[in-house]
Amino acid sequence: MGGEGHMLDMIRRLSEGREASRLRRERANDKLKHLNRTNEPYPLPNTTPEEMGRIIHDSEKKKEKDSNYFVWGTLIIMGVLIATAVIFWAIFLN
Repeated sequence: MGGEGHMLDMIRRLSEGREASRLRRERANDKLKHLNRTNEPYPLPNTTPEEMGRIIHDSEKKKEKDSNYFVWGTLIIMGVLIATAVIFWAIFLN
């Protein structure tokens, strides 16, 4: 009847879930073992002082450019909001 099929389906799903959980646990343990395998400190790159100066200069340029984008974006949004408020005021309050 219908009940037996439902029970067999649930038993099958439970066993599939246990298998998936076991595989997920094994993968997580493998990742953890891989991460803990090397206890060496992270190797520092071999860069010259000139390269470090160029990297620092490029980083500062990027920070300045990002802040300019933020300022311009804020000005555009504020302009749109002010324009919307003026149009709303002109249409509905006059």
